[in-house]
Amino acid sequence: MARAQIGEDYSSLKDKFFLLCIVIAVLLHAGLLLFQFTMPQQQGSVQDIAVTIRPSEKSVEHADFLAQADQQGSGQYKDKHKTSTEIAPAPETQTAGEQAQLHELEMIQQQRQLHFEEKVLMTVLSWQKQSEEQERKKAKEQFESQYQAKAAMIASLEAQYLRRQQDYSRQQSIKTVDGIQAKRDASAAYLEKFREKVELYGNRYYPEQAKQLAGEVQLMVILNAEGGIRAIRLLESSGHTILDEAAKNSVRRGAPFGRFDKNMQNISELRIVRTWRFDPAQAEFEVK
Repeated sequence: MARAQIGEDYSSLKDKFFLLCIVIAVLLHAGLLLFQFTMPQQQGSVQDIAVTIRPSEKSVEHADFLAQADQQGSGQYKDKHKTSTEIAPAPETQTAGEQAQLHELEMIQQQRQLHFEEKVLMTVLSWQKQSEEQERKKAKEQFESQYQAKAAMIASLEAQYLRRQQDYSRQQSIKTVDGIQAKRDASAAYLEKFREKVELYGNRYYPEQAKQLAGEVQLMVILNAEGGIRAIRLLESSGHTILDEAAKNSVRRGAPFGRFDKNMQNISELRIVRTWRFDPAQAEFEVK
């Protein structure tokens, strides 16, 4: 019972102490609030400035003069302390050193200008050279292209001509006979008649200028199937134009030589290779 009584007393004392703390805290807060609202605020003091204007001790009679002097003084002070922005004019006369320096500057400027113009000119010339090279290259390529096209066309024409010539050779039978083959060939009789006729007309119309000359002329006489002359080719000259022409004229005068005989039915063209020998001692020639 005693312990219970002690506990109740301690609890009651504790509650009273807690209530007292609360009251003290409320009073402190109220005091702080009242102190803040009742503090006087300091206000800035305003000081009065008194300006005392005293009249000038000088005579009023010279007031205009003094005012004018004050104004002039003020203007001189401003002119003395103001900063001038105007550019001072250049002196009319220059020393020799200044003139030389100006002349040197002008020369440097001119050299720079010339150097710039040279660079521009070199650039233009370079562009022009490149343009000309491109034009030449283009023209060369066009020429080569045209040349190749023409070369291809010529090659095509040559191929066509060769093919036609081969076709013609297959259709035509061309026979070439020289002096050695003439004796044992199927056309031996025809060749003998050819020789006799050529010698006959050649000696009949033997040129007077050739009677003092000697030499041998080798010809190829091409005859068609009718005995007519297709061509006369000089294979070996005698060294004298008169003798060469005399040999050719003997063939021309003897033509035509008659149609190919029955032993030559398969021959469409006969090529005769013979030698005309001129003898000045007898003033005649023979065909071998």
